[in-house]
Amino acid sequence: MNAKIGFIFYFLSIFMAFFSRRIFLDCLGAEFIGLTSTLYSILSFLNISEVGIGTCIGYFLYKPIEQHDEKKIGEIVSLFGYLYRIIGTIILVGGILVSVSFPIVFKDEQIPLTVIYFAFFSFLASNIIGYYINYRQILLDSDQKTYKISIYTQTGGIIKTLVQIALAYFYSNLYVWVAIEFLFSLFICWALNYVINREYPWLRTDKSKGREILKRYPEILVKAKQIVIHRFKNFFLSKSDSLLIFAFESLTVVAFYSNYNMIVGKLTAVFNSILVGMNASIGNLVAEGNRWNIKKVFWELITFRYWTTGVMEIGLIFLINPVITWWLGPQYVMNSTIVILILINMYIMLTRPVVDQFINAYGLYDDVWAAYTEGILNVVITICVAYFYGLIGILLGKTISMLLMVVIWKPYYLYKRGFGDAIAEYWKHIATHIFILLFCIGANYAIAHILSWEADGTLTSIAAYGLCLTLPVCIVYSILIYFLTPGMKDLLKRVPFFARRMEKK
Repeated sequence: MNAKIGFIFYFLSIFMAFFSRRIFLDCLGAEFIGLTSTLYSILSFLNISEVGIGTCIGYFLYKPIEQHDEKKIGEIVSLFGYLYRIIGTIILVGGILVSVSFPIVFKDEQIPLTVIYFAFFSFLASNIIGYYINYRQILLDSDQKTYKISIYTQTGGIIKTLVQIALAYFYSNLYVWVAIEFLFSLFICWALNYVINREYPWLRTDKSKGREILKRYPEILVKAKQIVIHRFKNFFLSKSDSLLIFAFESLTVVAFYSNYNMIVGKLTAVFNSILVGMNASIGNLVAEGNRWNIKKVFWELITFRYWTTGVMEIGLIFLINPVITWWLGPQYVMNSTIVILILINMYIMLTRPVVDQFINAYGLYDDVWAAYTEGILNVVITICVAYFYGLIGILLGKTISMLLMVVIWKPYYLYKRGFGDAIAEYWKHIATHIFILLFCIGANYAIAHILSWEADGTLTSIAAYGLCLTLPVCIVYSILIYFLTPGMKDLLKRVPFFARRMEKK
């Protein structure tokens, strides 16, 4: 159910995002859209103070949920509310302090400072609502009922976007656009609390007892101290792009990059929404201790991730610039080097979650040195290279740091500390996935070169290229994955249509 609802709503949100982006750029301006991306990046930095408390609390809720221990659930959620109230206060104070520097930071921008402050404090208020009021939604997440959250948040997001489109088109007022953003965050807050009250009428929480409850769960802070380092690292890799681009380039380049990032982000969100409900299931699987079954499921999920990501990479590498041309205009197209680096980063980010999920299931957070190393590498390379090459240097720093620590170290860490197996097996199969992908991309490029065929910025050309050339290559890619890599056959057995045919054979 989590997968179905997440899949439906993310496709709707993708459509809305594409439809609204052009109107917002035309009616509100690229500089304002770049500003909103930058302000959200600042808020993302402030949210680092969350320090992984949610991850820890979710882990400690799994067992009492399974045992229907309502008293213990209430205590843990109360503790979560107590800790989140502290974090929300830290974020509020941090936001106020950061805003003092805005006259200096944005002194060269054309947007009035009053608009910048109004937008920032509206976004800040929307953000801290989750810490003061919506903390109980963690119970829905831990109880594998994320789809109930998605129904209300995604529906509210779609309605909000439609209202913003209409008002932006008719009035082009920046204050109105921001106000709608804040008002709908209040509506979503009310809706989520309504769902929680209806789903868990027995739930009683008391944040005032948080300090007392914390003494009974000291291990939460031990895990949180380890996770906080990893959270800081994740910020530098996934949330600092807009800030770094603003620092080395301009708000306009932030807007250009965010167009590509939105396409990649929406595709990433679709597949993450399908698999987000599996965290608790993987935790239960590891707890059972059946090593054969653990590895079997691991390779099913790995193959699913590499297969779907490979299909997207084959399509995007040839079609993302034509899509940008058709969607926004040729003036928003970025050079091929930047596009390739964006897609390499996308490939790593989309294929990494399975290893991360199993690391979390085993409770392996003590490799804090790896987080320090990855963050430092990213910052050092970015500062050194971005000064000369701008956005290319920023993306290159991100790519190199992830290759070393995410692609190489994390699987080794999981195999050594979690599976207790040799890493050679992993690299053998992953190398096969990468080779198949490169072969199919090369085949697509070679055929297109022979036929002198390149998709232009028209919808007809994009569709024809995708259906007649990229789609057949993706089919060949899927067939090669099926026969040459582990996991796909077991994965298909979970689909009734394929399972019946496999049984007949």
